[in-house]
Amino acid sequence: MKEKNTTRPPLESLACVNPDCDLYGKKGCSNLIIRKIHGRDNIRYLRCRCCQQEFSERKNTALWNSKIPEAKAVSVAEHLADGCSIKGTARLVKVDASTVRRLNQKTGRHGQQYHEQEVQDVAVTELQADERHGFAGSKAQPAWEAELMDPKSKFILAHVQGARDAILIRRLLEDGAARLHNRHVVALFTDGLAAYRTLFQEIFGVAYYPPRQGTRGPHPQARFRIPRTAAHVQIVKHQSGYRLKEVEIHYAHGSKKRIELALERLGYHVPNTSAIERRNGTARLMSAAQVRKTLAFASKGETKEAMGWWGMTVYNWCREHRSLKRLLSEPRGKKSMNRGRQLWSSV
Repeated sequence: MKEKNTTRPPLESLACVNPDCDLYGKKGCSNLIIRKIHGRDNIRYLRCRCCQQEFSERKNTALWNSKIPEAKAVSVAEHLADGCSIKGTARLVKVDASTVRRLNQKTGRHGQQYHEQEVQDVAVTELQADERHGFAGSKAQPAWEAELMDPKSKFILAHVQGARDAILIRRLLEDGAARLHNRHVVALFTDGLAAYRTLFQEIFGVAYYPPRQGTRGPHPQARFRIPRTAAHVQIVKHQSGYRLKEVEIHYAHGSKKRIELALERLGYHVPNTSAIERRNGTARLMSAAQVRKTLAFASKGETKEAMGWWGMTVYNWCREHRSLKRLLSEPRGKKSMNRGRQLWSSV
C-alpha cells in the first residue's frame, strides 16, 4: 500500500508498542507494515509482523486519540510553551478550553515520561538548585517548583513540585542524584535553605557504620562522610525591601578548594546561583501560572504541574540558547560558532 502523506516519519523510526512483542521498543527492525491510512491527517495504522499486533502510529504519543487536526494540536502546545493561558490559547487557536486543558495534561505527562527515559547516567560535576513560588487554586494556596540544573550547559536534571519544605528538597536532590553517573563528584550551589545543608551529606556523601561499643544496645546508625570530590556552598542573600543589602557565602560541606575548582570550570569569580535564577525568569515567561506581580495562577494543581513539565521539556530539548554554542571544526563563511544540542554528556 502506498503512503498518502510523505511528511510522516519513516517506518524505521517507529517501533512496536506491544510490551509482549520480542521487538517491543526496537526501531529499524523492518517489522512494521502499513495496514491502512485513515482520518483527515492521513494517520497510518500499522501492523507488526512479529506479533501481528495492529496499532496507530500515534499510540503512546501526546496526539493519541486527539479529535482535532494535528496542526491545531501542535499550535496549542506551542502557545502553552510561550506562556499563553488556557483560555487565551483557546481563543487564539479557536478550540474549546477543555481541549486545551486535555492537551496540556497530555503534553505535560509525556514530557515527564520522556525526561524519565532520557535523563539517565549524566556526567556533570557542578549543580545549582533553587525554588520558585507560584499559586494553584487561589492566591492563598502556594505551589512551589524546584529544579536542579547543570550551570555549564543549562540542562535541567530534576524538576519537582509541591510545598516548600524538607520533603520537596529531598525529592529534588534524590531525583537528581539518581540521574548522575557519579553523585560523589558534585559541587552543589544553593540558597540558604536549611534543608539543603541537612540533606546534602546524606544524599551525596558516602555512608559508613561506626563500630559498636560493647555487646548490648542497638547497632549505631549510618553516618555519612563527604568525599574530597564533593562540596556544598550556600549563597545567603539579605534584602532590605526589594534591594539586595548583603550576600553571605557559607561553605556548608566539603573543602573550599573543591568549590574554587568548580568556579574555575564555570568561569565564575565568586560562588553564585546565577544560572538557575536566570532559568527561573525564563520559566515564568513560559508559564501563564508563574507570572509575577499579577493575578495569574493555575485553577487546578494538576494544570500547573503539567505546565511546569511541558515548559521544562521545551526548554531542555526544543529551544536553542547561547549556552549551546560551540566552535565549529572549520569556519563556515562568517560563522565560527554553531548552535548544537550539546546539552550534557552521557557515559
